[in-house]
Amino acid sequence: MQSRAVEILVGFFVCLGIAAIFILTMRVSNLTDTSGIDGYTVTAAFNDIGGLNEGSPVNMAGVRIGRVADITLDQQSYQAVATLRIDGRYKIPRDSDAQILTSGLLGEQYIGVGPGGAMENMEDGDRFIITQSAVVLEQLIGQFMTSMGAGDAGSRGASSEDEALP
Repeated sequence: MQSRAVEILVGFFVCLGIAAIFILTMRVSNLTDTSGIDGYTVTAAFNDIGGLNEGSPVNMAGVRIGRVADITLDQQSYQAVATLRIDGRYKIPRDSDAQILTSGLLGEQYIGVGPGGAMENMEDGDRFIITQSAVVLEQLIGQFMTSMGAGDAGSRGASSEDEALP
């Protein structure tokens, strides 16, 4: 009888541990429903969104002002269009810019909004005119490797020509 009580107690603690891990995972992943934010929706078109996902933060001056609600592909321009849900407490000048940034070297990607100087603010349905796409780390490494290879060949060619001159 006592071993049965121990088994029930161990089972209870295992279930409690699984529930704690689930809650911790949800809090760390920072997943929240973007439709519950009272505010307005704006869009931004990018040539490359990199690893940006739905639910990614939208920040201005380091303050989270909203989240990415949806990402679609525009069939006419072949650009990725991110729909941003902005909290109603925050006003964005109409001439602001949006860029895809990365927190840290390999951290999560988010949209950073640079404030403009216009007196009018963006409203529901407006679109960012000035955008900057994500910097893809693999492309940067490829460009670096290509430039290093071209630099080595150029320096070798220059030295052999210098030696041939009187």
